Amino acid sequence: MRVGIELVSWLSLGVGALGAAQNNVPWPAVPKPQHATSTTTAVTVYPSSFRKGLSSEFANGSADSALVFQSAGDIYTLDYGGDVAGKPIFHVQVAEGNPQIEVKYTEAYPGLLKAEGDGPFAFANALAATFRVETFNITKTGDLSGYFIQGSQRWQSIKLISGKKLVIQRAGFISSVDQSPLSSMPGYFASSNSTYTDIWALGPRTQQLVCYPPNSQTSTWEITSNGAYIRGQKPATTARVVNLSNYTLSFETMIDRGGTGWRVDTEIDAIQATGPIFVLTSEYPTGSFANIDRDLLPPNTLVLGRGWSLQNQTSLPGYVLDKFPLTFNVTEKTWHTIRTESQGDDTYTVYLDDRRIVHFNISSYGIGNPNSYIPGGVYKSFAFGPWQDQAAYVRNVNVTLGNGENVYSNPMTLPDVLVEYGVQTNTQYTCSDSGKRDRFSWLGDRLISARTVMVGSQQGEFVWGPAEEAFSRQIGSGQIPINTLFSPLDTEGTLVRTTNVDPLIVDYDFDFMQVIYDYWVRSGNDTFLEKVWPRMVMATSYAMSRSLDQETQLFGAPYGSTGTPLSGEKGQALGPANTVSMIIALERMSEMASFIGDDGAADFYQTQAQLSRTAIDTLLWNETAGYYTATMGSTGYDLMDIAQVLLAGIGSEQRQESFVEKLSALRVPAGYINGTRFFDTPGVVDPYYMSFLLEGLASTKRTNLAQDLLDATWVPMVTRNRNYTGGYWEYISTDGTYPGLDLFTGMSHFWGSYPTVFLSDYALGVRPTKPGYSTFLFAPLPGFKTEWVHGRVPTPAGLIYAAWGFNKQGKIIMEITAPSGLEGTLVPPFTGSYSVGSQKGQSGNYTIARGATVVIVEE
Repeated sequence: MRVGIELVSWLSLGVGALGAAQNNVPWPAVPKPQHATSTTTAVTVYPSSFRKGLSSEFANGSADSALVFQSAGDIYTLDYGGDVAGKPIFHVQVAEGNPQIEVKYTEAYPGLLKAEGDGPFAFANALAATFRVETFNITKTGDLSGYFIQGSQRWQSIKLISGKKLVIQRAGFISSVDQSPLSSMPGYFASSNSTYTDIWALGPRTQQLVCYPPNSQTSTWEITSNGAYIRGQKPATTARVVNLSNYTLSFETMIDRGGTGWRVDTEIDAIQATGPIFVLTSEYPTGSFANIDRDLLPPNTLVLGRGWSLQNQTSLPGYVLDKFPLTFNVTEKTWHTIRTESQGDDTYTVYLDDRRIVHFNISSYGIGNPNSYIPGGVYKSFAFGPWQDQAAYVRNVNVTLGNGENVYSNPMTLPDVLVEYGVQTNTQYTCSDSGKRDRFSWLGDRLISARTVMVGSQQGEFVWGPAEEAFSRQIGSGQIPINTLFSPLDTEGTLVRTTNVDPLIVDYDFDFMQVIYDYWVRSGNDTFLEKVWPRMVMATSYAMSRSLDQETQLFGAPYGSTGTPLSGEKGQALGPANTVSMIIALERMSEMASFIGDDGAADFYQTQAQLSRTAIDTLLWNETAGYYTATMGSTGYDLMDIAQVLLAGIGSEQRQESFVEKLSALRVPAGYINGTRFFDTPGVVDPYYMSFLLEGLASTKRTNLAQDLLDATWVPMVTRNRNYTGGYWEYISTDGTYPGLDLFTGMSHFWGSYPTVFLSDYALGVRPTKPGYSTFLFAPLPGFKTEWVHGRVPTPAGLIYAAWGFNKQGKIIMEITAPSGLEGTLVPPFTGSYSVGSQKGQSGNYTIARGATVVIVEE
């Protein structure tokens, strides 16, 4: 992956090192973006330090010495200092006695103490490793590299599990992500409080770890003349045939190592996984990996599982239902035929080489039944994928109905198999939620992270790219995929996969409209807006038809056979939080429609937004308790209700203030819990929700609460202990001491990255008011506690350099240099008078002329 990008154009746009010529300013000179060269060769990253044994403590920072393994059981801990990603590589110097090594990966150090590392991550087959433990058989000296991308990790351990002697000169990763220095990015922020400098930098580094250019995330399957060669991973599904009943799946398989695996009647890219898991193990011939878990996977056995995998991983439950030992050997390197009959009544029969080896009813186990409270997706199909460290060929797949009709036949030898099963190398710009897990492109989560991209790297391709990816998968109803795989998809895959997650979070459709609006405002890319506008109209119409309750004008239309009101990601049905997502999206759509020239649509969107505003204020306000209730007909409130009411300016200032006062009841050391209904089970602090609240507090100038939240939730992420990764965390514990979902937590996760935007938009105070920053504000938050801040803000016209702080007399001084073509308004964060050069006694706002440098000093 590239080291950097050419930024010559940015270097020529900066006016100067702001503050360098001023002797009375408190801030140092604002640096210009550093020149970064590009490269077409692979970049290998190495640990910053290592130590023999398992330990997170290091005596020095050296990692130049070789790793010397003298006997089985020797182990080394490697620390990369922060998250890295890529394919593991080992420079082997000595290999005696057919050595095998077990390699673990984890973001938080305690994962090295677990048998499975910090995985497995079976939520998606997402062009990266499912398992966080890999075993390698070393047969020669030289370079040995892994096949799978390991998505993100700071820590790695290497253990010799068999062999006589092994010397690894160096171990590292062939990087699959951008390794450009952050100093080369156009955006920049620093503060006298270095903690805020570090928090801002989490955004650009997280982007590097989770946003991928085309052809960077490689396929997890290989297609050969012998069929699909599939290494151990989450089984990948086809969408060619779905929702079958009374059918037989047959295929030929040749186990290359350890076993083979498949699923039937399993949800396609959905939020549940309820069909049976089958793992058929081999006889484990001489030379098999020494660390095979023979309790979990005995030899010559069909292991039956359910859920996401055979192992639990926090919110991804997995179950081993049964183990069926065979009375004969399952040989490797020979072809076998497997038939699985699904009767349509939870009864299954499996044949191996025409011998019946198992017959069962999966519901009889009473484990892993579908969760009736979580939509499981409309479509189910079959999938292929062995267990950890296994590998097998699959070919000649056929599906035959009970009446003898063949409805699917695939030799599995053609390249389009990769697209069909959603495992082809990515061909578009895309962004994941997290590096190691949750590797889908979730559209609603871009509401936060897309803005982080634009204030940091300003690599718009990581905003318009995922948007184009989503719109390319829009179906006739207007629906776009709430989440989507990185792989290209075929026609059937687009239809099925787009539809399958819809019932859960339709509010993300509205968030996505806001993503495009914000990109337009920050980029001024009118051409892109005009290009996608018809698709935006379709998507908005679809989302309104699915979510708008006509009786109340709130988000929460009845759906399904029971007519249950629809909820969303941010809150309850018929409540403020999701309704505000709809309101803001409609108001943004109205503004964009006016620009496009569609006045009728502009009026329609604005009218509906106002109806829903009125509905919240009249139907949900609890006058006695002084808050907006989380859903009609109930008491209590959710944190996101408060955040969203502030963001949309719902109700009077008095009602907003009364609602904000309710925050104190939700306060925990790391921020706020999610609502009054969680008093007894506070769970975790969600930086995604905190991001909305932080913006709501900032936009209403509640500076003390905003800065307190910034310190509580995000300072732990930049504390240099063994949990530090250099990226934003997905969740944090309520006491702020560790990742909130323990090892499951994504620790390079983009959805809670708003502090990077907050520090540029509100702490530094530079933010656009019209598309392309043609007009902008320089308006730092009044009362923000710091001695000084300075930074660069990228715009289409060039870089804005800005700074403010307290001079030796304790007065605020502000300085800004804007590129020609932009006009700004300086809003002092104080109420008194100020001087501009020789002009004294100035007050109120000050116009920043195009291309001018302005310095004001509080009097």
